[in-house]
Amino acid sequence: MAIQTAPAGVDQFVANLRAAGLDAPWTRPGPLIAPKASAAQSRHWRWAQIEPLVHQGPEFMKPGRGAERRILRLDNPGVPERTATHTISVAVQYLLPGEVAPAHRHTPNAVRFMLHGEGAFTTVEGDKCVMRRGDLVVTPTMTWHDHGNEGAEPVVWTDGLDSPVVRYLENLHMDPYEGEQQPVREGPPSSSVYYRWADSYAELLRRASGEADPFDDVLMEYRDPKTGRSVVPTLGCYLQLLRPGVHTRAHRQSSSAVYHVVSGRGRTIVDGETFDWVEGDFFAVPPRAVHEHANPGAEPAILFSFQDVPLLQALGHYRMDA
Repeated sequence: MAIQTAPAGVDQFVANLRAAGLDAPWTRPGPLIAPKASAAQSRHWRWAQIEPLVHQGPEFMKPGRGAERRILRLDNPGVPERTATHTISVAVQYLLPGEVAPAHRHTPNAVRFMLHGEGAFTTVEGDKCVMRRGDLVVTPTMTWHDHGNEGAEPVVWTDGLDSPVVRYLENLHMDPYEGEQQPVREGPPSSSVYYRWADSYAELLRRASGEADPFDDVLMEYRDPKTGRSVVPTLGCYLQLLRPGVHTRAHRQSSSAVYHVVSGRGRTIVDGETFDWVEGDFFAVPPRAVHEHANPGAEPAILFSFQDVPLLQALGHYRMDA
């Protein structure tokens, strides 16, 4: 077979490349490695809109097996996978009294931050963690876990997962447990999976007596006490205090973040767009977006956030610019 070594023109050359399963980026105008804008957009989700929809969920998914998956996921309009950012999936989960999610495990790491109600629990590899408002429970990749509501009223928490990253790596997988729930071990849960609000809040107040961070005022990251690292390799969890009258300096990071307003009110300006937030709200900051926080009121405000800082640091791509 004759091989055409001198195509009539560049269009024919490109066609021949495609037929051979090849690409020559230098045949197109622009840089060899074209920059890519972030798919994630800055977004504000208001609790005043979320809460009634959360409570309406049982009208459309009745109690019974499967109802424990009654979640509402934060949807970022710029992300095709319909997650909060391109690396972080965040959802609000609502369980009625007596509902239990059968034990399972999956490749994504997951972190739960308790919002409302009494009686919720998550059991991780036999460690039963009773979840009260502000508690944090970690289910690392491929750890068996089940959760449910043993209380008399509905419970609500928020989940943060690195599932978009795991999906991109084509390793998304889930296994069911042989049985409804795991056996529970005696003794306290592991300090690597269970972080109590009382301890976290006390540490936040302790830091408030020290020097302020110019970009975040008072900031602490949850760390695994056994390793000193972030709670999971891909997601960092942070608690932040904005004291009355504070307005932080603007900065940008190569990482993305999803914030939840634990208490108080204030505002965050993201690339010139102002989000006036109140307790219960969520908002997203995409990569490289210039952002600053302010608390113009007379009461402190507390923010909890999921951020992909550890993932960017591990890859050597984390940057922060004032």
